[in-house]
Order: sequence, then C-alpha cells, then structure tokens
Amino acid sequence: MCSSLRPAEELKPGDVCAFLFAGTGSAAVPDLARLARRGPAAARAVTDVLDTVQEGLPRSGWPVLRSILLEDPGAYRAAARVPGVAQLSGYAASVAVDRVLRTSGVRPGHAVGQSFGEIAALVCAGAFGIADGARMAVALVGVLARWGGGGGMGMLEAGEDATRACIAAAGAPQVVVACLNAPSVTVVSGPVGPLEAVLAAGERAGIRAVRLAVPYLSHHPAMAGADEEWYEAIRAFPQRALRVPVHSPVRGRAYRDDDDLHRALADCIVKPVRLPETLRAVHTAGATVFTEAGAGSALCQCARLSVPGARTLAPLRDRPPHDRPHRDRPHRTVPSDPDGSARRVAAGSRGGGRGQSAPAAAPAATSAVTSGAVSGAVSGGARDGGPQVGRSAPGIVPDPRT
Repeated sequence: MCSSLRPAEELKPGDVCAFLFAGTGSAAVPDLARLARRGPAAARAVTDVLDTVQEGLPRSGWPVLRSILLEDPGAYRAAARVPGVAQLSGYAASVAVDRVLRTSGVRPGHAVGQSFGEIAALVCAGAFGIADGARMAVALVGVLARWGGGGGMGMLEAGEDATRACIAAAGAPQVVVACLNAPSVTVVSGPVGPLEAVLAAGERAGIRAVRLAVPYLSHHPAMAGADEEWYEAIRAFPQRALRVPVHSPVRGRAYRDDDDLHRALADCIVKPVRLPETLRAVHTAGATVFTEAGAGSALCQCARLSVPGARTLAPLRDRPPHDRPHRDRPHRTVPSDPDGSARRVAAGSRGGGRGQSAPAAAPAATSAVTSGAVSGAVSGGARDGGPQVGRSAPGIVPDPRT
C-alpha cells in the first residue's frame, strides 16, 4: 500500500465504505499521536474522543488516556498491563479513527463490529454515546474476568470443518468453535486442558495451531450467566436510532432500531462470530471499500481473504519496523499478559512449536501488519492480492473475544 495519500483522495466517485471495528486483540498499538499529526481538525477529534472516553472510566485505578495514547505514547506499554487498559485504549482508537475519517470526508455506508468491536461500531453509528460505550467496556472487562477463568482460546489455520475434526480427534467436546475470522482461520474456546488437546491434534494433522493469550472463555455456551450479568449492567444506557447500518457477525444480519442492542451485545459473550459471511453480505449490500476503523489492518486482511478482489483502506496501519521494538521474532504461542488481551501472533512464521513465545513485554495485539502512515491508500486485490494464510498473513488472527 502507498502510505502518503489522504484517504478521501484514494476513493473513487460512488465508493461506499464499510468501517470495520476490530476486537481488542485484533488491533495494533493505538498510535494516536501519529493520527493527531494529520492536522488541526484531526488533533481536535482525537483529543475530544480521548477526553470523552475518560469520562466513562472509573475515577481511580485508570491512567489518563490522553497521556498514554497521545502525549507520552511510550508510557502505553506499562499502562497496558493494568487489566482493561488495552481494551479501552482499543475502543478509544476505533472511535478516534472513525471521527478523523469523517473530518476528512470519508463517511461509512456500513459498519461491522468484530466481537468487542461491536461496542465501538454501535457508538459510531449513533446508537450509544462515547462515554456510555466506555462504561460498557469497563463493565465487560470485569464480567469476563469473574466468569471465564480456567479457560482459554486458540487459533487453527483451518476451516470450520477441519477444526471440528480436530475437536473430535482430541475427544474434547468442551471445546467449541468460537470465531470464524477468515475461510481458513478458525478460533476455538474451551477449558485449558481440552483446548491444548485440540491444538495438539491440529498440529498432528499438519495444521498450524496457536494458543491465544486470553485467560478465560469467550464466545462459549459455558459463559451463560456472564451475558446476563453484563446485560443487567448496561441495559440502562440509552439506545438511540442507528444512523449507519451495523452488521453483526454474531446475529448474522444488520441491526434494526427495534432490536434490543444491549441484549445483542451481551449475546457476543456466549455466541460464535462468523466474520466472512458478514463481510460478504456487506459487500453484496453495496460496500466497495472495507475500511479499518482502528489501529492496524487485521480486519482488512480478513476482508481480502473472505471477499475476492476486495479493496481495503487502513488509515492507521501498524508502525514501520524501524519505529517499533524488535518484537516480531517468529513464534507460535502468544504469551500470557496481565490485561488478558491477546498479543502479537506472527502468523506467517514457521519457526518453533507452541512452547516458543514472544517477548512478554510486547504491547501490540495480534495484527502484525505492513507499515504505513496515518493516511493509508486503498488497496485492491488485483494489485497486492492480500497475504495468504500460512505465508505471511499475521493480521488474520484477530483476538475473537468480546
């Protein structure tokens, strides 16, 4: 991708953008300082979003987001070790990118939220306020920590049928398909022991398998009860009319104004995500460019793998290699970390087994993507084709959890 042009200048007359809002582990390090340097309007949009998100955070125990994401981004790595900080930073980054894109004349015709990203998608579509979205996210972090212990999640570079065959071969019915992120990228969720057995069965079958650093279940029926607790915690936040169609990979359709969107969000805790079907439906509905509303380009890569010839726009792609620490060594296991968000997976790497892990301090999530500037160019399948699974497609391993 070219990285020097402004997003609006890269679009063709008549283009319809679908904004993609990633789950917390899918997004890269939120480099909002670079986003704010786009110009005075962008700087105002970023600071306004960060200040409003801050209003939704507890008064104590949380860092000042404007400080760690804008004024002193070097402090983000340490701050992200506090439970919930990475999730709320990702949420703030998604809303900020949405607002900056709009100031530059790029507006969504559709929105897609992946798991946790559904909160940001609904906020940016006007259904909830920015501060209320932050309050929802804070409540969710607590609910998952209380209910999901003893479980985890893993990724297999295989389709759903092959993944189910691994579950059967491992004799692990407690493990379920949690997310289909691309046609040949499936995420499973279950208790730690059975989960490891499924990943081992995949490796015996010649399938690349990695454990994600998610120390609890999600998108799993055993989380029934957690969804009810979160629903009760968020149902009082006012729901407004949608200004943009929001397509849910959990519901399998676009939301309507008569939907209980609080309940729809709570369903994400127990029900699976089927992203390719949603991306294809959005394309059929008229979207011509898939646009990453957040840091990195993980969901753009999912779009290229799911929709042949898809054109994508990643305005805030990952930092160039010379701007980030040396943390992209080949590895197969995502290390655990205190905030519970899945960290970077070098999905194209072949070295080592599941016992090799990345440096524990790695602050980025699972989208190790091509470097780019704040204003990325539209990429079409015919020009760059998008990476292929098993070769160098690290961004196709989004953390699937809510």
